[in-house]
Amino acid sequence: MPSTQGTRKNTRKTATGEKRSTRSASSTRSTRSSSSSRGGSRRSSAAASTRSRKPRTNSRNSGPVRAVNAQANPNTTSDGMPLIAPPKYRKGSMRIVPLGGLGEIGRNMNVIEYNGHILLIDCGVLFPEEEQPGVDLILPDFNYIKDRLDKVEALVLTHGHEDHIGGVPYLLRLRKDIPLIGSKLTLALVEAKCKEHRINPVLKPVQGRDKMKVGAFNLEFISVTHSIPDALAVSVKTPAGHIIDTGDMKLDQLPLDHKITDLRQFAKLGEQGVDLLMSDSTNAEVPGFVKPETTIGPALDRAFGEASRKIIVASFSSHVHRVQQVVDAAHKHGRKVVFVGRSMVRNMGIAADLGYLHLPEDTVVDLKQAADIQDDKIVYMCTGSQGEPMAALGRIADGNHPDITVGEFDTVILASSLIPGNEHGVYKVINKLTRMGARVVNKDNAAIHVSGHCDEGELLYFYNIVQPKAAMPIHGEHRHLVANGLIAVKTGVDPNNVVLAEDGDVVDLYKGQAAVVGSVPCGYVYVDGQSVGEIGEEELEKRRILSEEGFVSSFLVVDTDRREVVSGPKIYLNAVAEDESDFMEVRSRIVSDVEDAMARGTKDNHQLQQIMRRTLGGWIARKFNRRRPMIVPVVADIAKDVQR
Repeated sequence: MPSTQGTRKNTRKTATGEKRSTRSASSTRSTRSSSSSRGGSRRSSAAASTRSRKPRTNSRNSGPVRAVNAQANPNTTSDGMPLIAPPKYRKGSMRIVPLGGLGEIGRNMNVIEYNGHILLIDCGVLFPEEEQPGVDLILPDFNYIKDRLDKVEALVLTHGHEDHIGGVPYLLRLRKDIPLIGSKLTLALVEAKCKEHRINPVLKPVQGRDKMKVGAFNLEFISVTHSIPDALAVSVKTPAGHIIDTGDMKLDQLPLDHKITDLRQFAKLGEQGVDLLMSDSTNAEVPGFVKPETTIGPALDRAFGEASRKIIVASFSSHVHRVQQVVDAAHKHGRKVVFVGRSMVRNMGIAADLGYLHLPEDTVVDLKQAADIQDDKIVYMCTGSQGEPMAALGRIADGNHPDITVGEFDTVILASSLIPGNEHGVYKVINKLTRMGARVVNKDNAAIHVSGHCDEGELLYFYNIVQPKAAMPIHGEHRHLVANGLIAVKTGVDPNNVVLAEDGDVVDLYKGQAAVVGSVPCGYVYVDGQSVGEIGEEELEKRRILSEEGFVSSFLVVDTDRREVVSGPKIYLNAVAEDESDFMEVRSRIVSDVEDAMARGTKDNHQLQQIMRRTLGGWIARKFNRRRPMIVPVVADIAKDVQR
């Protein structure tokens, strides 16, 4: 990246791995205050599969770094260095700030700024892992734009997957009239989602090759092929330059709906000059080209032909193409299809109503009707392909789905790719299903899925068509971003013009040059039931300890006036392997430590409880091989109760 004026010198690597010295725009530390709406205090630069408490890779250097602990400063980078505040916006430049999707698979969101005007591209969610118990969704951090929402001209949605639209209702809670721009199917899916939140969004449908002026931004939309119909890339032009955000895409030449990626339009835009190409990185490490969607049909047909009892197919609830192939195979083999799961039923209903999903007459039946259909004549189309425990397939595997059971010789088909980080959950579900006697068909033993993202060969081809001056890889873990950057260099992009950014980095495009000029706080925002942003890493750490180590409570009655323990301590255990009798020897230590503290004049209940916690916790760690259960001490003081 080219040098910019400033006072603090940093080292940043290009996509080729060569170190370059650059100056940040400021040596001052970001002064944006910490907020409870940030999910923890770390930057989201780590791979999705290593979030939370594992070694991570930082986009500021290519080596592994230690994860920032739960108490780290929110104004630090993923390697613990202070954030470098970006300079004041330079009039006439275009500023790009990714709030999600760089260093992770999910919660994609980019902010584009020009002379006080703001354009948003996508607003998705990230799904939690086992290390985030109780969390439903993870949102982008809106704090960067929260005080300037009146400057937002529109939100462009590239396609209808949850990692691109799932956060929209939460953004609209802050300002309900932000115009949503997208294709017909994308907006229909968003509208249904918003209505569940009692929000009526402002919708502006577009299609490929449509042009639109929004505030200071001249937009043009380009049709792209993905694993959901009606996906679009967006070209954004201002006097400061021309950028393209591809969204998720691939170059499938035989898509089911016959709508290929509009390479002609990309070539025209390339001839006009593209200053910065922001392209999908998800499959940048995979050599070759993605197989066409049409190759899945024969594999499904074979699986259906070999099935002797019921069939359960799991896929994403928005994967219209895959559902179409399942419906076609079921119809061919004389089976009825049942959509299972609220999102699957809703999305397929929308797709069918709009003509994107074609359902042969009398093929789809309601879940209630399925009980009257014999096993060899039924197909359940459900969610849960990523091993989500509360999705339909997870509940089936656990044996607690109210309507569907798995038995010997049933067939289960996982017709989706594995999102990095979900491997453990998926194989856990597969093992449960095989123990029940089911035959599980997945990517390991059948060509049952093709990706919706460009492989390396397609990206090479794409870069050669667009020929951008600069490249900023988006949508992927750090390794994917680096691989994408290397591809850009292979096609002739100057390594100094490859911007390897992470969530929260501020990228300025000025006079055709793109550079990271600073960073802003950008953490995880957790949705937990009805609460948004109310829990952070400290609360999650407590939940992790409770789920992994168990719960120990201790109750003690004292008289601080007489400075003695009156009763107890009584110790209660929950989800701890040991018996309460094993804790006999620590009781006397607790009494001794608490009475010593009272003898020194300590009367505060909280301080006495902390003494109990330290004594009990230290003893447990020494006695039971460094175990760390959650400890809840309770002290009742007779002296205070009598005074009241």
